[in-house]
Amino acid sequence: MYDKDRSSLATDGLMRIRVVGEPCPFPNKIMVTRDKKGRTLKFPRMVDNDYRTRTNKITGDTEKWDKGYKRKWMDHVALSVDSFLFYNNLEPFPRNHPVAFGYFFFITKSKSCKLEFPSQDPDYDNLEYAINNALKTTAKTKKGVKMPGKYPDGALFYDDNQPVWRIEPDGMVWATEQDPPGVLISCQSAYDYREQINKWVTPKQEQLLWIK
Repeated sequence: MYDKDRSSLATDGLMRIRVVGEPCPFPNKIMVTRDKKGRTLKFPRMVDNDYRTRTNKITGDTEKWDKGYKRKWMDHVALSVDSFLFYNNLEPFPRNHPVAFGYFFFITKSKSCKLEFPSQDPDYDNLEYAINNALKTTAKTKKGVKMPGKYPDGALFYDDNQPVWRIEPDGMVWATEQDPPGVLISCQSAYDYREQINKWVTPKQEQLLWIK
């Protein structure tokens, strides 16, 4: 249980949370038209493409393995952040409170890769989308009963409207022994960035390229 005098992330300044684990993108949807026996389905359906594929060494056929690994990553992030808040006696940002976020990913580099930066799969926006859904609360209360949400029940904010500004660092780099695979989550109240945000309300002519 939290103490009654717990502090809110909205007033606690800049917070950085490091979650270790290989970052995974949000599971995309695929259309399933056949069942496991190869028979055509009467009503095709959309399912999560949340598994890896490999070649069976005996039969040579392509098989699915490590099912649900993208959801497991989201669950891991949600649980890690929730545990961080619990042990530091913090509560999430209030509903409708504007939030500033930054996600800095550390990606494992394959031995055959020659790129200086991870400018390849997985895409940054898909990695960011997975973290956003892992950190927001999707559970709803209906007639006094809390209904489980579609995604892991995150702990930092309530909906997609709250993030309004980005905090540095925000991006992707290759993981190293000193910086293992994972994500660095930065969060702070957007009210603390008023000056930076308002600078772009009426930008100077030289700051933008105007296209007429």
